Amino acid sequence: MKKNWLIVSGSALLSLAILYLIIFKVMPPLDRSQPGSFTNFYFVTFILPVLVAPILEEIRFRGFLTNNKVLQALFLFLTPLGLILSGWNTFIFFLMVMVYSLFFIYKYLGHNWILDILIIVSALYFSTHHLSLEASLTRSWLPFLAISFSLGLILSWLIINKSIWWAMLFHGAWNLLMAIIILLSLQFVSDDLHIVEGDGFKLEWKRVPFLESNVSSYSPEGDELQITNMNLQDILGIVNPSLLDSFAISEPFMKYEIKLESEGGYDVMKVNLIKALESDSLLVRR
Repeated sequence: MKKNWLIVSGSALLSLAILYLIIFKVMPPLDRSQPGSFTNFYFVTFILPVLVAPILEEIRFRGFLTNNKVLQALFLFLTPLGLILSGWNTFIFFLMVMVYSLFFIYKYLGHNWILDILIIVSALYFSTHHLSLEASLTRSWLPFLAISFSLGLILSWLIINKSIWWAMLFHGAWNLLMAIIILLSLQFVSDDLHIVEGDGFKLEWKRVPFLESNVSSYSPEGDELQITNMNLQDILGIVNPSLLDSFAISEPFMKYEIKLESEGGYDVMKVNLIKALESDSLLVRR
């Protein structure tokens, strides 16, 4: 067993970060850069993170820890490709250059302490990759940075002592656990009725359990709009698809029942709907 400091420090940091989130009830900050268009929930939450991401990310961020020449070559190729596809970020580019430099220095000199630094920088690179471009070193973001960083250390230990396939399996299991937590948070929701009133309109809304029904409706009639079992991505797509690029959704994939009473016809009703949803922070301007 080699480099046990990775599993010890990674597990300790992970436990402390999770404990911090529980005690202080810290929730992830709103990601204003999130894609506005609606994509399939199960693909985005389960299939991609559980089956695809673990394979690509283990090769991209920790492929240098294997003795497989093909995986090392893929590591060198996927790292800059990922930066190109995800968009430019100066800090992430700096970390990528550090990872590359340390990798080649280690291959040339072979000093064990260089590999230790490479693993730490790679874990930091891995953790920043999982944060929003708007993330900063604040109380709201640091615990989530710590969780991803600690996972990077634990996954590195698994590759060194087991294999990269064990790391992929653990990575997929962790993402599956996160996906289940997300699904449960969408299913077990408060049934409180929220009321928003403004000049010429009144909005009533409440959350709907995600698995309650797949039947949804959007029904404007006269001065009243009734929306049943719909998420805000779909609602914006009906009201005005261009709004998907203007607003971030505070509760992605959450389903709602909404009743809007509005004066002035359907066009004014759509404006009042967006105004009411924004005033209650369900929609946030980018």
